Amino acid sequence: MEILSDVQKIIEETALEYPICEYCFGDTKQISFSDKVWFICKTDCERYGHSWACPPYCGDIQEKINNSKKYEHFFLFSTVTEVENAWDAKACLKVKSAHEEITRKIQTDLKEKLADFYVLSTGCTTCEQCACPEKPCRHPEQRLSSMESHGIVILQLVSEMGLCYSFGNNTVVYFSMILFDKKERR
Repeated sequence: MEILSDVQKIIEETALEYPICEYCFGDTKQISFSDKVWFICKTDCERYGHSWACPPYCGDIQEKINNSKKYEHFFLFSTVTEVENAWDAKACLKVKSAHEEITRKIQTDLKEKLADFYVLSTGCTTCEQCACPEKPCRHPEQRLSSMESHGIVILQLVSEMGLCYSFGNNTVVYFSMILFDKKERR
């Protein structure tokens, strides 16, 4: 069993204060990155072109991948919520907003304890409707970028790390990631 670094302990203890379901630590070398993820965003996601946290307005994909790779490690966690109908987009968006709120609270708590880390999630839900692309982001300090915007092949990583992405027909599972180094950069 690996001994957790001080940074890992801080992240784990902070995250466990919230209703997360599963989590794991890993090395960013375990993450598959691909600029092809944006094609999936473009063809399958209604937020494509409608959010500053998602493609194509979130920035250059290769720059996002390179920024993610600057960190040595990651903490991946999920929330799971039962819904009446998992095919109901509005119900899933409400649950997604709850997941994002938990992620933002963890991020806020970690800012008081750590100097350098980077949080990615499912895409920002801070505003009911994003100002993108007509106007600038209204809350850039609260914006959570999606893992896909950084080229992360998340379902592959979840599977390889042994986490579940399905808990039955009427559940919704969302993931967030914290990128960090075992020793604080100063």
